[in-house]
Amino acid sequence: MAKAVAMARRGLGATYPNPCVGAVVVRRGAVVGSARSRPTGGAHAEVAALARAGASARGATLYVTLEPCRHHGRTPPCTSAILAAGVSRVVVGVIDEASHVAGKGVAALRRAGVSVAVGVGGPACAALHEHYLHHVRTGLPFVTLKAASTLDGRIAAAGGDSRWITGESARRHVHRQRALHHAIAVGAATVLADNPRLNVRWGRRSTTAGRSTLDPTPVVFDPSLRLGRPGVAALHLLDAPTLVVHTRRASAAARRRLRARGLELLEVAECPGGGVAIDAALRALGERSIRSLLVEGGGRLLGAFVSAAAWQRWLLYQAPKILGEGIPVVGGVAWDTVGASPAVEVESRRMLGVDQLLVLRPTPSE
Repeated sequence: MAKAVAMARRGLGATYPNPCVGAVVVRRGAVVGSARSRPTGGAHAEVAALARAGASARGATLYVTLEPCRHHGRTPPCTSAILAAGVSRVVVGVIDEASHVAGKGVAALRRAGVSVAVGVGGPACAALHEHYLHHVRTGLPFVTLKAASTLDGRIAAAGGDSRWITGESARRHVHRQRALHHAIAVGAATVLADNPRLNVRWGRRSTTAGRSTLDPTPVVFDPSLRLGRPGVAALHLLDAPTLVVHTRRASAAARRRLRARGLELLEVAECPGGGVAIDAALRALGERSIRSLLVEGGGRLLGAFVSAAAWQRWLLYQAPKILGEGIPVVGGVAWDTVGASPAVEVESRRMLGVDQLLVLRPTPSE
């Protein structure tokens, strides 16, 4: 199972909206076939591993990180391939909680006389598939916040300069995180100020029309559609398949201009302060099968997610620098007392060159 997990990890980000599953076929103590999921529409891990095993799959054990499917989707059921291959035993890491699977694959195999064990390597497999499983359980994307800050909590100088707060090692790590997420979000102010590409520029794979297979879908939070105002042009994201989340305050003219550029507009409810209601936006993104969302800022957008308690992990890259007055990591929100502020836990910490990466998660409510 550890081998199956390791194989799947190498393909994370390339199979959205499907999970990247790992599968290993073992016969008489030897690996006779292994594979991970191919991009959507391609072979599932189980089918590819069994094909590589060939006749050696008969009577063998199949280890798979996620429960095999038994429904017809873009490809035939994996359970049919398993039965046809003559596998005698299947070891499953975690159950696929999607309503069209949810134990049905395991039940079908057992009815056919195949021995099935569930939960082997469960924690590792659950961590591997955390984006997918979170979306299946909640209908919402798994949200990862990302910020690069100085030691005194600034993401940019008072004049707006932010290049570069962190070094190359940290920036490379950020691009790997982009590749692991289904979509990436920024606010309109960040787009207008920085003109970001929001793609994966390190570790790119095959490209189509200049986009990598690992590039996340860009999402811009723009309540009043500032991007659609007259004179706004030469923005990288206006030339890429981008989703713009806005509220009813957006003018009809701005909507027409952005649709004419090929952008998809998504109207959601607004919060009392006039911005995008984060919970409504996440529901709408989840309905579009966006499994995970990397929120890169700016500070006001990060503040909105923190205030809404709408995140599962936070990647905080800290550089050994001090800016004093500047733009804070979390903007636009405030808590009256220390006790009222959100509590977080440190999941891990590591050095990336001279910078420190803190991986944070919300403290579970009692």
